[in-house]
Amino acid sequence: MEIIWLPLAENALNDIFLFYLGKSVIVAQKMIADILSVTDRLTHFPDMAAQEQALSDRPECFRSLVVRHHYKVVYFVANQQIYIADIWDCRQDPDMLISRIIH
Repeated sequence: MEIIWLPLAENALNDIFLFYLGKSVIVAQKMIADILSVTDRLTHFPDMAAQEQALSDRPECFRSLVVRHHYKVVYFVANQQIYIADIWDCRQDPDMLISRIIH
């Protein structure tokens, strides 16, 4: 299966990198590597994550995996492709996730 990063997710990944870069280059690189490692596993096990309850009313079956306690990789599978919709900071208001994912 192919992984496709949607623009919102790409922007979130870049924002996370820039945030941690202000603290440490090594920490920023490690955080991004951890997120990418999780997304790579999805190619073999696309249904391994639980369904994202906050997005259960959407036509797509959104799923999410937690990375390093603070971030969720939010994705859905369609047409034999995995779409990474967002990288969500779990410390934010969950209603913001709902409003971010416009699909």
